[in-house]
Amino acid sequence: MTQLAGLTRLGRTTVSNALNQAEVPSARTVARMAKALRLNQEELLELRRQAAAEREEPDEPQLPGPAETDETPDPAVEDATVPEGAPAPGGRTGPVTLPPLAKEFTGRAGELRDILDRLDPAASASRPADVPSGTARPATVVVSAVMGMGGVGKTALALQAAHRTRLRGWFPGGILFANLYGYSPHQERTPGEVADQFLGALGVRSADIPVTAQGKLDTWRIVLDRLTAEGRPLLVVLDNVRSAGQVSALLPQPPHRGLVTSRHSLPALQGHCVHLAPLTPQEAVDLVQQVLCAGGIRDDRVSAEPEAAARLAELCGYLPLALEIIAALLRSEPSRSLESQTEELTAARNRLSVIEIEETDAESRPMAVRASFELSYRHLTEPQAAAFRLLAAAPGPDVSSAAVAALLGDPGSRRLLAELSRAHLLTGSRDRWSMHDLIRLYAEEQGDAHSDGDRRDAALTRLLEHYRTISAEADTHLTGVPGNRSPRFGGRRQALEWLDAEHTNLVAAATAAPQLGHPSVAVALAGSLSHYLGHRRYFDDWITLSTIARDVSGEDGDLTGEGTALDNLGLGLRHLRKFEKAVAAHTEAAGIFRQLGDRGREVLALNHIGIALSEQGRTDKAIAAYTRAREILALTGDQPHLTASVVGNLGAALREAGRYEEAITAHTQAAETFRRIRDESEEGAALTSLGGVLQHVGRYKEAIDAHSRAVRIHARLDDPHREAAALNNLGGAWELTGRTKEAISAFTGAAEIFRALGDQYSEALALSNLGDALRQTDPEEAVSTLTRAARILRESGADGYEARVSHSLGKVLLALGRNEEAVTVFSRAALLCRGSGDHGNEGASLLGSADALDAADRPDEAADSCAQAAAAFERAGDDPARGWALTNLAGALLSAGRTGEALSAADAALEHNRRVVTDESVEYTHVLAHSLMLLAWLREEEQQNLPGSLSAAMEAAGLLTPLAAAQPETFAARLREALEQWAHVLDLLHRTREAGEVRRRLERMDRGQA
Repeated sequence: MTQLAGLTRLGRTTVSNALNQAEVPSARTVARMAKALRLNQEELLELRRQAAAEREEPDEPQLPGPAETDETPDPAVEDATVPEGAPAPGGRTGPVTLPPLAKEFTGRAGELRDILDRLDPAASASRPADVPSGTARPATVVVSAVMGMGGVGKTALALQAAHRTRLRGWFPGGILFANLYGYSPHQERTPGEVADQFLGALGVRSADIPVTAQGKLDTWRIVLDRLTAEGRPLLVVLDNVRSAGQVSALLPQPPHRGLVTSRHSLPALQGHCVHLAPLTPQEAVDLVQQVLCAGGIRDDRVSAEPEAAARLAELCGYLPLALEIIAALLRSEPSRSLESQTEELTAARNRLSVIEIEETDAESRPMAVRASFELSYRHLTEPQAAAFRLLAAAPGPDVSSAAVAALLGDPGSRRLLAELSRAHLLTGSRDRWSMHDLIRLYAEEQGDAHSDGDRRDAALTRLLEHYRTISAEADTHLTGVPGNRSPRFGGRRQALEWLDAEHTNLVAAATAAPQLGHPSVAVALAGSLSHYLGHRRYFDDWITLSTIARDVSGEDGDLTGEGTALDNLGLGLRHLRKFEKAVAAHTEAAGIFRQLGDRGREVLALNHIGIALSEQGRTDKAIAAYTRAREILALTGDQPHLTASVVGNLGAALREAGRYEEAITAHTQAAETFRRIRDESEEGAALTSLGGVLQHVGRYKEAIDAHSRAVRIHARLDDPHREAAALNNLGGAWELTGRTKEAISAFTGAAEIFRALGDQYSEALALSNLGDALRQTDPEEAVSTLTRAARILRESGADGYEARVSHSLGKVLLALGRNEEAVTVFSRAALLCRGSGDHGNEGASLLGSADALDAADRPDEAADSCAQAAAAFERAGDDPARGWALTNLAGALLSAGRTGEALSAADAALEHNRRVVTDESVEYTHVLAHSLMLLAWLREEEQQNLPGSLSAAMEAAGLLTPLAAAQPETFAARLREALEQWAHVLDLLHRTREAGEVRRRLERMDRGQA
């Protein structure tokens, strides 16, 4: 108490009274306590205002306060109508027949605010936010209808809103509540019965209430008019309404308000609707915690098992009723862990039986989710019920309207979907339909019981055939030439859009098809989705479907199907870099096709073996596989298309082997063959490969010509994906010729096309190239471009490429002097490379980080980064790079003032670099020269072994002299530094004549450059 008084700067007595006395504390006290305890000040002031209003209404029964109900008003609901300290509305107040608030309530802040905004009498003279300017306020009744599936918490929300309006004194005419029993074991109530109830509550004598239903309703309207004249608006809460007809005659006109709850959308009411979805994950967990701890019980299971609590909420579908039931069950077993309850619920087929307790609610309804759904289901017509049951049988998380038409065998099924949606048994968005998980389980139970009557097998057959047929037609736009493409889609983009929308359902359909008695559909979908899954990089799905197709074909004795599936399986495995398994799958496929005498498919499998071996770095074996494929083709006769494909891939392997002229010949032959057989698409692909080799050997003009021809071909064929790939390669060729403007244009075009196609991975690669090109002309734009590329690659999980882009980004940031940002980016790149085992690039990024740290005046950290880089290069087996890192380590230690350590590191670097020069080409001598110069400077600085310093400087100059002659723009400045150092050490040794000779050499260098 004393500590709290000190924090709040309030007296100890004031704090004690605020916490313990019945009086409402002042606003100042509440505000200071909120600030000291870091609580929501607005929430506490709202509670204070409500408490003050309660105590000023002695004639009404008092509502339980927050301490009694455990109910905490939502901080998002602000009271701007009744100012703090204002007296309760004076005059006569009407009856309030609201049931008490539920003790457990959480979330719904936005919905509660929306309802209160609509119920506020002060809003009657203003235009609602959703009514356009210039539009008159509707004269119809203002209704906030709370709608949603059973168990979603409609009544609890409506009562929260109604009780809030009472505390704010909005309805002096009274607040009347009636349950219409629209979805209840009880008999539905008629409008006349409810009118009779309301009239009695308002004090109309029984003798004055007419006998007929119409008379009761007329009297009800007369009473409402009288209240309007007295300036005493009234709120009517009509709960559990099944149809508009039940309540339309009861709803009052403004200034009165009506609040309706229903499982149905009730469009005929033409009121404002608040559609309730399940709770958010956090709100759901909070509700479980509230139930477990109700009545002051201490229960730490939610905080002790947060992951199990989150999973429990998920398994309950975030549905309040389900959560309350499960929490009540857990409350009755305080020693049971949440994990144990989660494991029980995970058995999905048994889940609905678990989520029930042997109790009933206030309307005699069983406390069971299944029973709640039953109350909605029994009001469906037979066509609606049949559709509801069949929809649950559809594989996948949702279903399109077109697929529903196939499933139900009814092109006009959209009306049924809309009716189920209005009943909140189905959710529709953008022509796609889905069910809440628990509703789907209930629908599946009903479907199993009515499968024969619904002819479920025939319905699923229609749906699977729908998926099989359209998938095959979409595939023609990914693989076929123009004349063979299905007219169902307007082009490749439309086909991809359909495949993207149906992707999850198609995989689910293919997976379920064998168990549903349609194994051939699984095989067909695996084949027609192969190109799409590869294109979108859904490699796990590709492997799954190919494995299913392999097993199904093997069981049926279909060797051709089994071999094809194995070949596709190998492709998926290769993309996941599981090269050994990929080669094994392709090899098994080749053996099957050899056994069948299908030499064409055998060659295709050998072709894929070569690709996998090549990507694994086993180039010689890849060349052998391609050569074997060519030999078979030579024996089988004229198969020009397959021959050209094999020769093109052989060219790629020859390039990897450094046999560039042979590679150029192979790619040229492939391009010419494709041109001869008029396969322009593959001709363009071959030209792209040819351009890449020509570019590599420095024949840039020819490379640009090949890439440009490829761009034109793919543009003419309306193949934007290959057009973009060719543009990307063309940009690289332009950049190598110094034509940066043209390169930027090509890279930009490629990125824009990939973006339009939705191929974010390829877009990121194009953006990476664009960013590298922009470094020369617009570094700030380069930063923006490379940042976007890195973000896309991070989201795609492409760690290797993200590391490469991050490294490029780090270099631009370093050049711009944005050193701290560069450190972050280089560190990210190093981390990614370490995770993927790419220790060479890890070391390069660590050296970049060291440069940025040094520029940021953090030399000690720079030295650590250099040491880590040296270790990474050692793991990579890259001795030259390790020597460079060791040399930089010595320089970083020198910058940190750790001269002794720097000298020791320089000695180690020099020793390492001498060994490397012995084994490596002369190109590495500049690193040795750099380490010699560093050692010479350190010995001079420490005045240690000046003759040794002189020797190191002389050797460095000797190494740099031929390098400067060959590449003056790179090494002339470094040679000048070595000569200056040589002359300076001679001066220190008092060998003035020799120092003068060295300086004259420097002068000759300057004159030669001039």
